[in-house]
Amino acid sequence: MAMTTVMVLVESSDPGRCAMRAAFLAAPRDGGHVVGLYPVPPSERLTPQAMYFSRASLEVPGEDGLAMLDRAERDGGAGVEAARHAFEEVATGLGATLQERPPNPGRLTAFFKPLPEGGPEAVAALGRVFDLVALQQPREEPEHRVRKLLRAVLFQAGRPVLVVPPSASAEQPASLGRRPLIAWNGSARSARAAAIARNFFDGAREIGILSVRTRNGSGASAPSAPSAWDLADYLAWHDMAASVIEVDLGSHRLGDVFLREAARFGADLLVMGAYAQSPFRESLTGGVTNYVLGHAGLPVLMTH
Repeated sequence: MAMTTVMVLVESSDPGRCAMRAAFLAAPRDGGHVVGLYPVPPSERLTPQAMYFSRASLEVPGEDGLAMLDRAERDGGAGVEAARHAFEEVATGLGATLQERPPNPGRLTAFFKPLPEGGPEAVAALGRVFDLVALQQPREEPEHRVRKLLRAVLFQAGRPVLVVPPSASAEQPASLGRRPLIAWNGSARSARAAAIARNFFDGAREIGILSVRTRNGSGASAPSAPSAWDLADYLAWHDMAASVIEVDLGSHRLGDVFLREAARFGADLLVMGAYAQSPFRESLTGGVTNYVLGHAGLPVLMTH
């Protein structure tokens, strides 16, 4: 497996733990490295020094000011430490060694990294030096914080994104890439997604290629685009057997068809291109990417 480095956005919530678990499943156990990135929110960036000058400017009485300083020092690191504990608990539970710098050949390693300036652009910039960025499934609100981070990584990092839905079980996801399903229409986006996802397929028991026939009878983005059968031949040249699943779109939503067929196939990973339209236009038209992000019950590997 070629993929070795994964960056995962850390949250101590149950959905955040699912994303962290998936990140470790994506990294090879014999040489992978997972960095847990915690973008420090603005509310946690107020240092005691900043509080001191704020107290002086507001003329807060001495004893009250000292109490404010104590509270800032205590609360300012609480979120970081909770995130660190959650990440390291998942890491050690999955057999990873805590280590910051390379190399450590033959071992799965992990390291927790707070990002003081944790805006979307900063996260995307750091993601450029990883093979994959993993994060929890964003909520359906168009301006949800995780959705902003996801868009920034897709459009600015030049890296694929693994989006992981929440689960009631701490043992989920149980696998990743054992039964992947590739949503294929012959476009450059789906080709990039399929090529990158090949790194997950070494342990695949079965690979599915989904081609959805539209009203004009074609499952490809253009008449000259390669078909799902062409992709199956490509994978066969890499010693990977794949089966083609052809279905009609009919009156259904394309995102619904993706998720329905993923469930029928028993997929543990859906692979697809993302944002054929701009995120703004998708929010107006109810595009495929936003629909899958809001409704997927399995991890989704996306590229733009």
